[in-house]
Amino acid sequence: MLILRNLITRALKSYFVLPRTLAFGVCLSLSSQGLGQNSEGQNSSSKELSDTKQSLSKSTRDKKTQKSSNEEKLETVRELLISEALKAKARIKASSWIDNDGALHENLYVLSEAYAGKSVLGRPSIDVENFNINNLESEKKGKYCRFANPTYARVAELNVVVGRSSLEIPFNDLNMVKNTIEKTFKDGLSSHQKWLFVSKKPVFNTNYERYLSSSSVNLGEYEISLKLEPIEKFSYRKKRNHTELKLVLVIKDIQKNQILVSSQKFLPSPWADPPIPAPRSGIEQVAYSIYEANQVGKFPITTQKAFSSSFVGSVLDSTSELVKKTILAFDCRQISFPISEISDNIIHIEAGYDRGLRIGDQLLLTDSQMIPHRILEEAAIEKIALVEIQSVTAYKAKAIKVAGPNLGPVSRRGRTNVNVTPF
Repeated sequence: MLILRNLITRALKSYFVLPRTLAFGVCLSLSSQGLGQNSEGQNSSSKELSDTKQSLSKSTRDKKTQKSSNEEKLETVRELLISEALKAKARIKASSWIDNDGALHENLYVLSEAYAGKSVLGRPSIDVENFNINNLESEKKGKYCRFANPTYARVAELNVVVGRSSLEIPFNDLNMVKNTIEKTFKDGLSSHQKWLFVSKKPVFNTNYERYLSSSSVNLGEYEISLKLEPIEKFSYRKKRNHTELKLVLVIKDIQKNQILVSSQKFLPSPWADPPIPAPRSGIEQVAYSIYEANQVGKFPITTQKAFSSSFVGSVLDSTSELVKKTILAFDCRQISFPISEISDNIIHIEAGYDRGLRIGDQLLLTDSQMIPHRILEEAAIEKIALVEIQSVTAYKAKAIKVAGPNLGPVSRRGRTNVNVTPF
């Protein structure tokens, strides 16, 4: 009996001890699994952290490399401008004075003829001798012009007007000739250079109207005026006064109020000359004399329905000559874009993709009073920077400075000589 009780006690002890041992083993296995997962998570997080550090360091290196390349590009531009200025003549004006305190002041003005006057002109990209707008050919490859990239457009106010009409040339006929000249001039000029033609700036009654206009359209840089003026001359063949035409071209810089091109061409009468009178017999001569007597005091009215072939050819030749002079005048003239504000290295440009600006374009931010014609002066180095276009709309653009000194700030709509120019 005693032996049986001992066996039952051992069995019960073993029954209660076994689950505890199993539970302890399960806990050990679960804890070892958790430690393994934690070690794997720590390894992956450390790997991600190292990848992030590498990417940040790589982007920092790329930014530094890009900044250094932009600085090198700007330095190259400066060296090119100076080297070209040294190849040409330069005019030097120096002055010095002593103020009331006895201090000496000196002023040095160095104007390089490489970028001033007519030296930048005379690099034709057309055939000057045989130019005709009706026979368009491939453009001649002229010399490379600084600040005159053909992908960017100039803006001009084109104004074509007619003079006083007469009975010989009524207003409808004058208006027909005017429309022909305007269309021919636009087509001939746009086929060789990039231009945007806008209407003449209106007179605003309020500042709000002026603000709306300035924020929605391209502002004209140049004013192109074509005037068709009738003039009367005496014709010995017709034995009376007849009307001829004079075509006048005037191109003016609106900002500087300076005339750039002026020319005039004379056009013959639009109507064909009357035929040579045939010899008349005695009775025919008497009848013609009576007819001439009846015409005294009456206004002669032309009966021709179409312009003469000589007049049409003269209009095309004269318009071709005016187009040629305009192309030569602007062949290497500097293109610039005005700015409205500079703040925190952000430049607001008063031009958009209508004038050829695209995202990523790099342009020069310069002081127009110094660059490029006064590039040889010591202070000119701090008046040129490199900017890059970040956003573009139809009439506006924003750029950031990527190299060079700060030329700002410029208050909104404030007066400034700083502008953006291609190179």
